[in-house]
Amino acid sequence: MSDPDLYAGREQTLIKHFILQEYLERFAIIVGSHWNSITYVDCFSGPWNVRSDDLSDSSFSIALQQLRKARETLKASNKSLKIRCLFLESDPHAFTRLQQFTDSIRGEEVRPLQKRLEDSIPDILDFIQQGGQRAFPFLFIDPTGWTGIALETIAPLLKIKPGEVLINFMTGHISRFLESPQTETQESFRRLFLSPEFRDRLQGLARRDREDATVAFYCEQMKKVGLYQHVCPSIVLHPEKDRTHFHLIYATRNPKGVEVFKTTEKKSVPVMEEARGEAQKRKREQRTGQGELYVAKETHDPSYVNGLRQRYNDLAKTRVLEILKRKKTVPYDDLWSETMALSLTWESDLKSWLREWRKEGTLEFQRMKTNQRVPKLGIGNVVAWKESG
Repeated sequence: MSDPDLYAGREQTLIKHFILQEYLERFAIIVGSHWNSITYVDCFSGPWNVRSDDLSDSSFSIALQQLRKARETLKASNKSLKIRCLFLESDPHAFTRLQQFTDSIRGEEVRPLQKRLEDSIPDILDFIQQGGQRAFPFLFIDPTGWTGIALETIAPLLKIKPGEVLINFMTGHISRFLESPQTETQESFRRLFLSPEFRDRLQGLARRDREDATVAFYCEQMKKVGLYQHVCPSIVLHPEKDRTHFHLIYATRNPKGVEVFKTTEKKSVPVMEEARGEAQKRKREQRTGQGELYVAKETHDPSYVNGLRQRYNDLAKTRVLEILKRKKTVPYDDLWSETMALSLTWESDLKSWLREWRKEGTLEFQRMKTNQRVPKLGIGNVVAWKESG
């Protein structure tokens, strides 16, 4: 990861870049084992608020670096990987810096495009098609507001097959305007969700429940539009306050991608908490004018993120239990998918619940292989509920 000092005051970007970095290299190695090329599209490239002279703390630079690393790893296995990148940016000043960066690139096909995303859909589709049938597309959509991720606008991009997408859903910003009476704002939300039903879904909900319902509805709509098998949100907290800054929403049609993304999410939590600890320590020192003796990670209170993790674990556990009691016999893969659909829930949590219920004698594992002790993804294992009534 880049020097953490580059992210002082914007620790949420550090976590976004950490997740992008960790996911992309592993993703590219997996994809490069089956595909000849990766087409990477950054729909809001910037650069914005970067502090390094070489733009190493920009999303497009991080992405290119990780794709290159994956290519070198694959080369050791006698596999070649072509890297194709399309970087969009509409702001003239930012685009000038972006173009200076792309002009320096050698060895990859990198194309900058000075257009708004809503005007660039045909260009993106053409660029992806030019990669050929053996190119796998990955789209990163990271706007500063919510109009850039309106499902009405990006629907053609979500329908690309094969393909994956990572979206920055500006939860904190969106939540502040959901109740706006302005017709223009409400119409922008209709375009965002591709439905006016979001108002009904949020009716009467308190703050945390409303936030969760907002993210869940966007994920559901995104899943429908793109015909994705899996859509997973990952929460990124405000550096200085106990509230959500945004969610990174990942969509794929392959469970392997979910495994990599959720592993990345799990690794990001301690990084996020350490960064939040540093940000809150810095704020206290600025307020009091006195330096603190202890390092931030020794004084930071993790109770907020721990409470969120408990909340989503309880929700996922309840959903899994309801499915088991209703259907009685359920493929392990289905329970896994249900668990992965919430932030801060992981396969280790699911296996812990199943072990607990098995120990209580209320379920059993079926279609297990010889000497297999716990269910695994993708091999046909089944979980059967035994409780009567």
